Parts: sequence; structure tokens; C-alpha cells
Amino acid sequence: MTNQTIKIPFKVSARAGKLLGRENFSNPEGAITELVKNSYDADAENCLVIFDIPLIEKKDENGDIYYVPDKEKSLMFIIDNGEGMEQKIVEDYWMQIGTGNKEQGHLSDKARVKTGAKGIGRFALDRLGSETEMWTLSKKSKDKQGLYWKMNWGQFDDLHKLISEIEADLIVMPLNLESTIKELLGPDFNYSEIKNYEFDHGTILKISHLKDEWYTDDIANVFSSLETLIPPRELNIPFQVYFKHIQAPKGYGIVNTAFFNDFDYKIYAQYNANELMINFTIERNELDLKLLHKKYGHLYEKLSFPFDLKTIEKKTFQYSKSIEKILYWNINEAQRKAIRGIGDFQFSFNYIKLANSRKEGYPYKDIIPKERRATLERFGGIKIYRDSFRVRPYGDPQNDWLGLGFRAAKSPAGAGQRIGDWRVNNESVAGIISISRKYNPSLVDKSDRGGLQENETFELFKTIITGIIHEFEMDRSRILNPIYLFNKQEAEKRKETEIQKKAEELAFKIIEERKSAKEQNEKDQKETYEGFFKESFRTIIESEKNEENKEIVQVRSLASLGLIVSSFSHELKEVCNNASEIDTLEKNVFSLIPKEKYSTVEYEDTIDIFELLKEDKEKVKHWVDYTLTAIRKDKRTRGRLNFGAFFKQLGVSWERIFKRKDISLIVNDNVGDTFYDFRAFEMDMTTIFSNLINNSIESFEQRTYVDERNISIEFGLTNNKIEIIYSDNGKGLDKALFDNKEDIFLPFTTSKKDRNGNEIGTGLGMYLVKSVIEDNNGNIEILEPSVGFAVKITFILHK
Repeated sequence: MTNQTIKIPFKVSARAGKLLGRENFSNPEGAITELVKNSYDADAENCLVIFDIPLIEKKDENGDIYYVPDKEKSLMFIIDNGEGMEQKIVEDYWMQIGTGNKEQGHLSDKARVKTGAKGIGRFALDRLGSETEMWTLSKKSKDKQGLYWKMNWGQFDDLHKLISEIEADLIVMPLNLESTIKELLGPDFNYSEIKNYEFDHGTILKISHLKDEWYTDDIANVFSSLETLIPPRELNIPFQVYFKHIQAPKGYGIVNTAFFNDFDYKIYAQYNANELMINFTIERNELDLKLLHKKYGHLYEKLSFPFDLKTIEKKTFQYSKSIEKILYWNINEAQRKAIRGIGDFQFSFNYIKLANSRKEGYPYKDIIPKERRATLERFGGIKIYRDSFRVRPYGDPQNDWLGLGFRAAKSPAGAGQRIGDWRVNNESVAGIISISRKYNPSLVDKSDRGGLQENETFELFKTIITGIIHEFEMDRSRILNPIYLFNKQEAEKRKETEIQKKAEELAFKIIEERKSAKEQNEKDQKETYEGFFKESFRTIIESEKNEENKEIVQVRSLASLGLIVSSFSHELKEVCNNASEIDTLEKNVFSLIPKEKYSTVEYEDTIDIFELLKEDKEKVKHWVDYTLTAIRKDKRTRGRLNFGAFFKQLGVSWERIFKRKDISLIVNDNVGDTFYDFRAFEMDMTTIFSNLINNSIESFEQRTYVDERNISIEFGLTNNKIEIIYSDNGKGLDKALFDNKEDIFLPFTTSKKDRNGNEIGTGLGMYLVKSVIEDNNGNIEILEPSVGFAVKITFILHK
């Protein structure tokens, strides 16, 4: 007798089907939003959300009257003028759980991308109430025959029923939607507010036996949620939601969505995934153009597009930029595929500052902070919309998913102070990112619809969004920087004038006092002159104090690092001394090994281990010596510096690293014994050339061919200046920076990325190099060698 295989089907209990739907609608707000989305998918131009929540009068223990919602008599209506449903649609799709019709036909007749895909949206009705009635009239109906559908959701709670045993009532009947709406809402409803809405076809949902007690605040929260969840006005989609609470007839109305007409900057970016390009449209609206032209116009006359005066006065301009240049990233083929996989998307955002800032010295327009703050509290943050509907929680209050607040805290400088140094904070932006199921399939919803899956594609997506925001930050910095520098020069002139005036006053006082000096003794004269000098210097010092405070935070952070290293100098030296005991350990170990073991693998492995330990000991010793030498007190004292001696010592400090990495340092001294006077902190020079050497080492590691590794430093005297050419034969300047070489000096700009495009460099090395050189009255220029990287550094000598 042979074994017979029997095919047996799974059976799904009614309760299991209900739980599957319920987990997607954990709160009633989400359920209402799902039903509004259904109206959108049905090509409705108008959707009505109406609460009818009667109140019951009660008394508390003190006899005071209060009111609570009457759940038994409470009703909710969702009404739309969409395409409606025919009998076949109700039977084959509406009554089928998990249907995939929206995935198969993802576009509506009006070319809207349908937002639903899982086929469980009708369980939103169950989440809101125990009973639902539906009247629907299809736009295809020629004889105005509609459908009445009624469902008791309590059937799903029967533990003994299978899902196939759950039934709804369906009646085919003549249907006039407008008459039915008036009959359901009653004569007291204010129909004048919706008199222009046409209901030749569409759907009415009446939800009764509500499962939640709807208090006034709860209803207000739904209205606020719909403001941010439905398609924003700037997407120009003809879909309007009307919201009403019958017991509060004067409240609510049309649900207004985000629209910003008071902004400082508006940026619109289109990402073309196939071409890896971003097309920008930027509108500047921050500056008072009349004041700018009158006081600062000359600063922009020779600047190139888009920072020239003509473009600034035009306000709006466009340009395109490759993703490589946006991210400062050399993209290989695998990365190119990953970035293309994100798909096309659009990103528009507004910069809206919250305070009048003319005291900063810029020709800003006056603003009304209170109105702006109210707008940002309702619609602020960077939000994601998939197929025109909001994906939460991105852009919710306190949801800084792009880390803009952290970026701003890392770089607290003013916008015009240093180009590229300023970062916008999350409180001053409002933006919309538009994605789609069709064009961005790799940006996948989480199973509970609580945001997008945080996979590799999502991280790349965030990186690109942050890069777009940085384009705006750079633009604002470049616009304001000329004004900052001009005002700084003017302030220095005023300071010099004030010092000159004080000096003249002091000289005059001294001359006057000397006339009566014959009547004073020597001690009295000394005290008089000391008083004059103290008063004058106190005034000068006080005038400089505010400027110093701007830099003090950054200075303290760097000083703290030096103090920490100094504090542990004793322990660091002890580490080096203890490491020297490896030699003694090696002798002792080998003295215990018999000669016959010398040819064994274990013996050879032991030799290798000790060689590694000794090499690591030398590395530690090198870096400890280098670190402690760098913070020596004499290096932190400004004095006359001899570059010949400095570069010789620099070679000694880096000797071990160079040897291990097969790097040759070539120093050409064209000064010789010629005397010159250059005064600087030796630590500053160490900062400059250590950062350049580190970049060269990194560049050698990235080369794809084998060749000699050379670093060359050549210096000489010319026209009361010392010129230093630093070069290497490494990979050279990153091609993402070819068009804007000066960008390598911007803070937090780095081409060092991991395979996902995440920055692994600090982006501060070359920024520090340029800052230190400029602080020492010098200049750095990027050269264009045929191979590798080269810069020319120039310092003015003292006469």
C-alpha cells in the first residue's frame, strides 16, 4: 500500500484577520488618515471629515458640572467625490483582505500614484467604530444606481468563525449623493461652506458605535495632523480636505497645508538618479537690496555668477551640479549603482530665521518673528512625502532626523564669518522631500508604517539631502562673507582712529602735567603717568574683549586637548619606559628554549611576535615623543624661526613613519646663511606641515599604481617674503574639487569617504592649515603640478 499525499489548505480565523489589520492602525488619527488617503486614491477633489460628538452632562463629587462624549450616539463621516465603486469592485476588491490591485494599477485615472498597497486599509473603519455604513456611486454608473453596504465589525471577534464566514450586507439602489449627505448631516449643518463641491459620484462612510471618546483636544489633534499629512499646497494637487466638528460649528473648515511666502531662502532641488546630477533653483530673499546696493554694492562688482550684483538683484537663479561635487566623493562603479538605486526625488526647503539680526552688520530685511515662529511650529522641519502623503515621523517636532542641530553645534560660527563654516539649525528650516513607490522602490516602509527602513539606501539618501542643504549654507556664507570682511576692516579703521585719538589725548595730558612737574616730586610724577597709561590701555582692552570672546570657545577646546596631553605626560613617558622591557623579556624567553627547537614553526612564530611587539613599541615611542615635543612650552612661544632648522627637525620627527611607509622627504634650502627675520610660534608651523604630510600619506595609500613616494619642500627668499613650495607625487587633488580648488580649505570639507559615502576624515586639516597661515600674515596658493599635489606658502618677513 502506497502512502497518499493529501493537500490541506490553511484556515485563517476571523480574529487573526482583524489583528493583521489592527496592528497597522495603532491610533485613531492614523485610521482617519488612511481613509482620507483612500479618497485621494479614488481621484477625489474634495474630502469631508465630519465629527458628530454629542456630550453628556455629568457632576463630579463636588457637584460641579462637566461634560463627556456620548460614545453610543457619536458618529463620524468620511465623504468624498471620488470615482465611487461598482458592485464588482466592492465584491472582488473591497471585500478581499490583502488585495494587490493598487500595486498592479498604481496610477489612478488622474495619474495620481495610489498610496495604499497592502489591501488592509478598510480595517481603519474597524479601528474607529464597531459599525460602518457606506453609500457609493460610481462615475461609470449611467442610471444612477448606487450601492449601500453595511458592516458589523464585531463579527471578527467571534473566536469560532473563519474569515470566509464573515459577511457584510450589500444593496443595489438608486442613489443621489447630495440628498443622502443632507439627510445624514441634518438641516442644522452649514452647507454654504461646501456649496461649490460636486457630488455627482463618490462615497459616503458613516462610522457609528465609536471605540474612542473624542474630546475637543483629540479632534483638534486630528485637524493638526491632517494639516501636515495631506499633500502640501506647493505640489499643486487638486485635493482639498474640509474638516468640521458639528458641536463646534464656528471652528475648523478647510484644512490648510504648508505654504511659505515669508522666507529668507527658498531652495528647490531635483535629483536625477540616472545622470547623477542635481538641478537647483535658489531664491534669495534675505537682504534689503536697496541698502545692499547703496552700502555694499562695490563688493560684488567683480564676483562671478551667482555671487555677482546682477544675480543678487535678480534674486532667483538656476544651476546644475554633479553628485560627486555635492558630496566631494570620487564614485566607483558599485557606489554609482547604489546612488542610482535611490531613484529620482525632489526636495524643496525654506530657510526662515526667527530674529531680526541687523545688529550683526548685514543689510537684512526686517521680519516679524512672532508670525514666523507660529508658521514653523505648525509646518517646520524637513518632512518626507511619499506619493503626496506624509511619512511620519520625519519632520515632527523634536525629530531632527538629519542631525542638523548636531551639525550646527559643531560649527557655531556666524554665516559670513568664514566661508563654508556656518551650519543651519533644525528650528529655522521647513522642507518637503517628495518620493514615490514607483521611482524610489528601495526606500521601503517599515512594516508598522512608522517611517522608512533604515537600510544602506536610506543612509545614502540622507547623505545627499544633507549635501543639498550644504549647498544653501555655502551660498549664504559666500553672499555674506564680503560684507563681514568689509565691516571688519572698517571696524579696525575705527579702532585705529580711536587709539590714535586716545594717544593724542594722553600726549596732551602728559605735556600739560609736565608744565607743573617742577612743583611735584619724582614719585608723584610716576604715579600720575601710570594713571594715564592704565586708563588708556583699559579702554583699548575693553574694546577688543568682545572680538576675543567670539573665538574663545574654539580656543578653549584646542587648549583643553593640549592640557590633557600635558597632564598625562608622566604616564605616557612611563608607558614608553615599560615598553622597553620587551627586549629583556625576549632574552629571557629565548634563554629557556632548547637549541633543538630553533628550527620549529613555534620558534619562528615566537620570533615574529617579538618583532611585532618591538615595532609597535617604537611606534608608541615615536608618537609619544612627537606629541610631547609638539606641546613643549618653547614651541608655544613666538620667536624668530629658522626654517632650515625647523624642516631638519620635522624630518627627524617623521623619520620612522617615512621609513615604514617607504616615503622620501627631500628638503631644498635656497636660503643658506642669508639672514632673515621671521617670527612665529613653532607649534603653528608644526600644525601646517603635519597636516600637509598626513594628507600626503593618505594620498600615497590611495594610489592605484606602484611608484616612489616623494615629499618635497623647497624654500627661498624673494621680495621680503619667504616662499615655500610643498609637493608630493601622490594621487593629487580629488577630481570632485577640480572646479573649486579653494573648497579644500573650507571647514568640514573632506574627500575621505568609506564605501557608503560616509565622511571618515574630519574635514578640518586644510582649514587649519589656511587659518594658521593667515594668522601669521601669510598666504597659501594651490598649484597645478602634472603629477601629485602642490601648494605655495608665502610669509611676509619683518623689516
